[in-house]
Amino acid sequence: MSAHPFPDGICRRINGRQRALSAAAVLLCLLLLAPVSSDRILTFSTRTGSIAGVETAEVWVDGLVVMRLRAPDGAETITRKAGIVASRLRDLALEGLLPDALKVEKVAGEWSVTGAGRLIVTADADTAKASGMQPADLCESWRKRIAEVLREPYLVVQPHETMLVPVGETRVLRVGGSVQARPTVETLAGHVVEARQDGPGRWLLKGLWTGTTVASIKAGPLRHAISVEVKRWAARIPATASVPVIGEALEEPMASVAALNAALVNTRAEPEAFLQLVSASPTQSGFRVGLRAGGPDFIPTSGTVAVSFRRGLTPIPPATTLMVSNYPERVTGVGALLRQALKPGRPARLMWHHKNYAGYPLVLAVRLVNAGAGPASVRLGWSEAGPDHDEIFVGFNAMMRYWQAIRAGAGFEARIPPEASFETAAVPMSREDVVSGLMDLIVDEGDDLFVEVAARIPQDVPSGFGAAPRGPDEMPVTPYEFPASIEEHLTYEVGGRFGHLSIGREEIVNDAGFALEGAYGIMHEVTIDLSNPCPERGRVEIAVRAGGGVARALAMVDGELHATHLLRATQQEVLTTRDLAPGQKRQMRIRLMPTAGSNLPLTLVVRGRTV
Repeated sequence: MSAHPFPDGICRRINGRQRALSAAAVLLCLLLLAPVSSDRILTFSTRTGSIAGVETAEVWVDGLVVMRLRAPDGAETITRKAGIVASRLRDLALEGLLPDALKVEKVAGEWSVTGAGRLIVTADADTAKASGMQPADLCESWRKRIAEVLREPYLVVQPHETMLVPVGETRVLRVGGSVQARPTVETLAGHVVEARQDGPGRWLLKGLWTGTTVASIKAGPLRHAISVEVKRWAARIPATASVPVIGEALEEPMASVAALNAALVNTRAEPEAFLQLVSASPTQSGFRVGLRAGGPDFIPTSGTVAVSFRRGLTPIPPATTLMVSNYPERVTGVGALLRQALKPGRPARLMWHHKNYAGYPLVLAVRLVNAGAGPASVRLGWSEAGPDHDEIFVGFNAMMRYWQAIRAGAGFEARIPPEASFETAAVPMSREDVVSGLMDLIVDEGDDLFVEVAARIPQDVPSGFGAAPRGPDEMPVTPYEFPASIEEHLTYEVGGRFGHLSIGREEIVNDAGFALEGAYGIMHEVTIDLSNPCPERGRVEIAVRAGGGVARALAMVDGELHATHLLRATQQEVLTTRDLAPGQKRQMRIRLMPTAGSNLPLTLVVRGRTV
């Protein structure tokens, strides 16, 4: 049986950081237990308290009270004053302040204690009155107490107990006092911290690698040790960032999401650190985004990024593929509702329409997920509407905003790091609320990008970029992809039979065999050839008739947006008219997309008469 208390190999598996920690702890204990007179290693601190109901602030040097300030009217002022006094005393002691250099004299007309000609503390009238002494007598009492702790040769180390040093950076260790011997500083683990002198009483400690070690300070018979921990910053947060946008500017909710993405992308965060949004507020040129980063093994940090919007991003081309998130329409709990792969260079449209039947509040969110090993870049823009109980109202507003903003050229560039996700649209839903939205997007960089529609609880707000599965094989997709547009053609002659085009009557079946009822979200590209063979001027009407129930419709007619009022079944409304001279022929282009929440089918009617 081996005499070693651990199995063979255990000690060999201890990594370098653990060795540094263990050895540092041992040396620190040895140094702290060494027979050194404690009154020769001076420390400076302050404490607050009260005496007979009067607030006090005390200055302590080497475990002794050298000054007590009283404040009958509150402790804030004397607490701040005590901190200043302790700092002044420490700085003078580092330079070797001796008792003979302490004086009681008037400075700017008030009795004060000075050290080597520099102000330490002033006994103003209020301070002296609170102490029940004359200002000069109060200063003399302070001088005597300070002198007592300075009589023996002493050493001062600042910081006194611990020091935190970022990897690759240096921090100053100040060593001084009245001891005659020249101080030296050494570190136990040279691969963790490097120490070098940078002038009298100054040592620079540079962090080389993460870990904890001990800095040993020696000055003749005096010994001291401090613990030095080296960590990485959780993140490097930039002061500025910019995001490319389509068009002149971005409106909410896209503006704040675009600004957040730019701030996150330009922040260099450690892989295991968290990065959180703290605040976001609009400015004249963009947004100010506040971020916070941290983690148990990192130095926490925070900062504000000034994000500007940079014009000139190429518009998103018309979609060639449609993804519909409506199965199930009623959401009964948290989880993914749609997940589809996005192909580079292939413009896509996403449409979502859901009702909250979970019995508790939810957030319907759209995420971009990068399952690849390289960064991804996506141009996108979206419109959203809701929450509301009226699904026709919600679907119509989402479609109206889509035509007015997204198809008019609003969007931005989002970047997603490898194996990460980013939440874009996020709409809260109370019980039985309805939300709708449409998004255009195209992948400019990245091979394994996905779009998800998911329900989450409101408290699960993403912390910066979320984690994504490692590789596309762990990203099963839903069968909800369809063609984005359908070409239709109508011919109408003034005086002839009406032209009719049914929209949404026939279901659309995709390559996976899944049927999309109503053709919701599919752009119907309708070309209408008109002619007037009559000798009189002809007037043509383009109307929409509701066939399946209550509905509203939007259509882009020759580049001009038209909308119907609320139509009940069999009701119809004229969208626009066109006049044709005798013998004239002309062509019209109508783009109509069935609106989520409305009942289909709709019928596009072309009719006319002579006038």
